[in-house]
Amino acid sequence: MILLPSCSNSHSLRDMLLLALAAICSCVLAGCANPAGASLRFNSAVPGWGPMIAVYPIENLSGAPAPLKELHEELAATLQRAGARIVDQAALDSFFERHWVRYVGGIDETTSAALRDETGADAVLITNLELYNEQAPPRIALMARLVSTAGMPEIRWMDSYARTGDEAPGLLGLGIIEDPVRLRGLGFECLEASMRKFIMNAPEREHKVSAREIRENKPFTLSDLMDKMKDEPRQSADVPVNNRPWLSQVGDLISYRYQPRTWYSSRDVLDDQLRSVALIPFLDLSTRKYGAEVLVLHLAKQLVVDGRFKVVELGVIRDKILVSRIIMTSGISNANIDVISNSLGVELVVNGKLFDYLESNTTGQNPKVDFSLQMFERDTRKILWNSHSRNQGNDGVFFFDVGQISTASALTDKMSQSLLHRLNENASEKR
Repeated sequence: MILLPSCSNSHSLRDMLLLALAAICSCVLAGCANPAGASLRFNSAVPGWGPMIAVYPIENLSGAPAPLKELHEELAATLQRAGARIVDQAALDSFFERHWVRYVGGIDETTSAALRDETGADAVLITNLELYNEQAPPRIALMARLVSTAGMPEIRWMDSYARTGDEAPGLLGLGIIEDPVRLRGLGFECLEASMRKFIMNAPEREHKVSAREIRENKPFTLSDLMDKMKDEPRQSADVPVNNRPWLSQVGDLISYRYQPRTWYSSRDVLDDQLRSVALIPFLDLSTRKYGAEVLVLHLAKQLVVDGRFKVVELGVIRDKILVSRIIMTSGISNANIDVISNSLGVELVVNGKLFDYLESNTTGQNPKVDFSLQMFERDTRKILWNSHSRNQGNDGVFFFDVGQISTASALTDKMSQSLLHRLNENASEKR
């Protein structure tokens, strides 16, 4: 016999269905309807973690208009949802007005000390916008770094994010992102997660003796200088890409893909002491506005991630160059190396030239980056490293666009990583 539900049971069943529907609707509005596709968001009730961070306004290096105010508000909101301790925006704006701060792409030593004393900031989050386009498919590239305010400003953490909306279309195009707000939201959350991981689980660095302390405590003698200068450098040249087996150019399994085309190394050991490095603004010979600044940021990121060197904040270097009235029209001179290294107290100076920096577009143009780099030693002014790198986004791509790079930012990142890997290999071969 089949029992039909009574009127009271049907009412209770209807109420239960309504409650379930309301719960589903609230879950959708809260952004948790699709946990697999949604990005991780932290609750605002999470206890504060990490140092007190002053979030600087975003610097636009894209060469195109961008909603910087909205981007800055979204970045700050992402950090607040994650529970980060950030300086109040009103207090930061008041600080900018009192000290006439106009440059937000870096921070100098004087401003850093004042910011720490007046706002209690332990670090500054500096964000650069490398690429921004809201037209379908949307594109964005961001670079962020965390700079300590104690003593000489030093870059402690640095990471980047670059993506296009059609970078990973997936099956039937379900992975295509057409909303630019969603795309940049993913970028901010990716950077926040990376910074949180660094702060909560800082990587252990090998303890090394500071090269500056050794230099300051040891008296200068001409014999020591002559011993450094008489060491015969040896030149090394990588095999041209076109002469390599085609298999070595496929994918990222072999690192030849993004290595410098030509390079020279003195083979001096650079990882026996903790050396400071200053990245001097590169000479820009490309047609890309702010291309040299973007390249320096990617090289600085790789040096920070590598952890073998102490990277001086780029804003401090900019301030020293302006105060010293140094003008480099065709590269860095020996006199400039002396002034910069003595004023900053660094052991290594890096400089270079950017020849080409092209972004991809809707017409099928692949990104292209072409630059050269030199590293100098402060005491002897000897060239420790000299290289020339040139790559395109479709290098090593043969089948179904596997391994295709869609942005110049991602391409520069891989080229810088491969360059530093080759430099470290040669700096330790002499042992």
